[in-house]
Amino acid sequence: MPLAYIALGSNLGDRMVQMRQALQRLEATGRVQLLRASPVYQNRAVGMGAAAEDFLNAVVEVRTALEPLALLDACLKVEQQLGRDRSGSGWAPRTIDLDLLAYAGVRLESVRLTLPHPRIAERDFVLVPLANLAPELKIVGCSLAEHVVKLSNQELTVYPERL
Repeated sequence: MPLAYIALGSNLGDRMVQMRQALQRLEATGRVQLLRASPVYQNRAVGMGAAAEDFLNAVVEVRTALEPLALLDACLKVEQQLGRDRSGSGWAPRTIDLDLLAYAGVRLESVRLTLPHPRIAERDFVLVPLANLAPELKIVGCSLAEHVVKLSNQELTVYPERL
């Protein structure tokens, strides 16, 4: 079964509980197996104003029997089950956010999904946890570890709990 990497984020309600529930629901499909999880990081809610709660973010490595678009659909279903409201702009607080970052070296550009995720190297809250799991994974010409070194603006703190 192929390896995939999924980013998790939450800044509404009990953030750790929602991230754990998201993983449990993905595994409950019987087609996604959690292998490893990065440390959980806390960071400010970018673009949401000072009143927005901080985000918790992590990345997980999974094996899956699902093809990329089916895995995306499973992630979107879990978001919906956990109360994710997608009616507003992309820069809104959320109970849970699941982003498919990479899938078995697949390169894909479609209306619904681009793999690897096009903004991995721009977002410390995605890049750092993903590099923790797969430092040699190459995107945009160099490894994730090399991208972390280039990243000038890191505002993450390691959260005391793990997934």
